[in-house]
Amino acid sequence: MALNASKVKNNNFDRPEPLEPGTYPVRLVQVISLGVQKQRPYQGQEKPPANMIRVTYEFLDEFMKDKETGEELEDKPRWISEDFPLHSLDSDKAKSTKRYLAIDPLQEQKGDWANLVGYPAMLTVSNSPSKKDPNIIYENVAQVSSMRAKEAKSAPELVNPPKVFDVDEPDMTIFWSLPTWLQEKIQENLEYEGSALEKLVEKGVGKSEEDTPKKDNTPSTDEDSGSDESDDEDW
Repeated sequence: MALNASKVKNNNFDRPEPLEPGTYPVRLVQVISLGVQKQRPYQGQEKPPANMIRVTYEFLDEFMKDKETGEELEDKPRWISEDFPLHSLDSDKAKSTKRYLAIDPLQEQKGDWANLVGYPAMLTVSNSPSKKDPNIIYENVAQVSSMRAKEAKSAPELVNPPKVFDVDEPDMTIFWSLPTWLQEKIQENLEYEGSALEKLVEKGVGKSEEDTPKKDNTPSTDEDSGSDESDDEDW
């Protein structure tokens, strides 16, 4: 199957140009637990490992374009993702708290990120050149704010099915559907060895011969959105 050219589906779109800086309507489409991950040093100081999550937002009015016609493909909305440490909502300066309260300002879901998929928000995009190659422009999530209730009522629904993955209670159907590099990142977490996830991966639970991880729609030039050498502090 993997070598059968007649079964290959061509992606009829090119990597898009970076979005212009500005604020766009989005919905949260994925929440992926990455487990406890090592942290980059901040201003030359080592940081302790942190429990990380990756969240992905689906744009409601920005789409990939057909490479032949230049027309927008309304079944291919653009995505942007960001990773950050997951802190208690009591940590009011933490990025995870700011993001959560922007998406669920009334705390209807009582801090549970898993229940936020599908929620609308307004996302501000900024651009920054790669420090390694200034010709590469990254899109960054500069800010997330609440969408007005009036606008939320008329906001388009998600095009892609939402995904939630909890590393402590792994849904292996979701795990095997993730891009290979993201599976590997999850497996690099410091609590992977001896975990339930490791045992399920070794047994191939939930994996079928047809499982071929696909790249997500994230229009960045790397696996992660944002600068390649970000010095941003979580706080």
